[in-house]
Order: sequence, then structure tokens, then C-alpha cells
Amino acid sequence: MWKTLPALIVTIAVMGLSGSVFAEHIILNDRMVTLEGAISTKSVSKAVKSLLEFDAESHEPIWLKIDSYGGSVEAGFVFIDTMKNIKSPIYSLVVSKAYSMAAIIAIYCDKRYIFRHATMMFHEASYGALGEDPSIRSRMEFNSRYLDRLHTEIAKILKMPTKKYRSRIRDAWWVLAEEAVRANFADAVVTRISYHKINKETVEIKRSVVKKQRRMVKPTGEGANGVSLSR
Repeated sequence: MWKTLPALIVTIAVMGLSGSVFAEHIILNDRMVTLEGAISTKSVSKAVKSLLEFDAESHEPIWLKIDSYGGSVEAGFVFIDTMKNIKSPIYSLVVSKAYSMAAIIAIYCDKRYIFRHATMMFHEASYGALGEDPSIRSRMEFNSRYLDRLHTEIAKILKMPTKKYRSRIRDAWWVLAEEAVRANFADAVVTRISYHKINKETVEIKRSVVKKQRRMVKPTGEGANGVSLSR
């Protein structure tokens, strides 16, 4: 179902700290990428391919549907770096769970939404190294520097002091949907979804016209006879 969505209009309600409800309508097209199960090199490679293909078509928003326990930090940042280096904005939608690396991917998106009964979780990353000293010590020191930079970036996105963020995730930070919004993990809780089909033929026609215009040059010199020449 999710892979064949024609277009999407999401009506969302955000439960603020004061208890008030704010409604917003977002119109989406059928550009949907799914991250389900473990975050791995295989799953990320497939998702990255979809990102690049959608971005080549147009720069309309791309929706990222997430239902994952997390997985590889390295694979996750391949996906994050890709989505940050294309022109299309990425909107995440946590439909059931986004834990660990999946939660990190979600917050790096341009807009972030979560279903009413979905949950999120952040925790300290785990790592190890094999080998003999001093190779183990060198690797552990490098991993520590890498994770320090990562946590600083995440804390900045969440608008939270790094020390406070790391204190919260030390024993894992679990949140319900409304709590995710209050903690700035998500922008809003989704309460209604409807669909609207978008005609893609218009985009193809425009691309064809632009391509033809680029191939035409102004006729000059003898023998042109008013006929446009192609390069």
C-alpha cells in the first residue's frame, strides 16, 4: 500500500504543553521511501536508490516512512548524508516505531511526523574493537570522538544542551507520540490521512519542452534558410 500511494494530504494535530490543539494540512505526492526492519547496508542501499530516482524526477517533498528498531550507525549516516545532499526536502513519518539509528534518521529530516500510537527511543551507541594494543586503544579513542560529534549534532537539532541530552539517553530515552513532539523529536502527531492524485504527465511534458528548447540555436550565416539547427 505504502509503495503505491498516489498522493497524500495529512491533517495533523499537535498537542502543545498547554493542551491546545493546532491543525495543519500538508499535501504530498506519491514519492514514498520506506525504512522497515533493521537499518543495514542492504536496506539503506535500496532506500538511497529511491531517493536519487525521486530527486531526479522533481524536487517535490519525499516522504520517508519509518518502522524500525534501528541498526548500523554507518549505514544510517550514508542515508542521512544522501538525503541532505539532494534538493528534495525529506519528511519523515514514524508509523509504529523509530528506535536508535532509525530515530536519528527521523530527526535529521526537514519535517517530522508521528502516528498517534507510535513510539521513539534514543540511547547511547554501542561499539567495540578487536585486535591487540595499541590498535584497540586507538580504535576506541576514534569511536569516542566520532560519537561525541554525533551526539553534539543531535543535541543541536533537538535544541538541547549536549550534556543534558547525553544524560537523558544514558539509560535509553523512550517517548510516546505526544512526548516526542514536546521533546522536538517530531513536529506533529498525525490524526488523519486522506489522498489526492497528482498528474505526473504535466511534469514530463515540461521536461520535454525544456529539453527541446535547449537543443535549438538561432540560425546564422548563409544557407540557414530560416531553419533552426541543432547542436
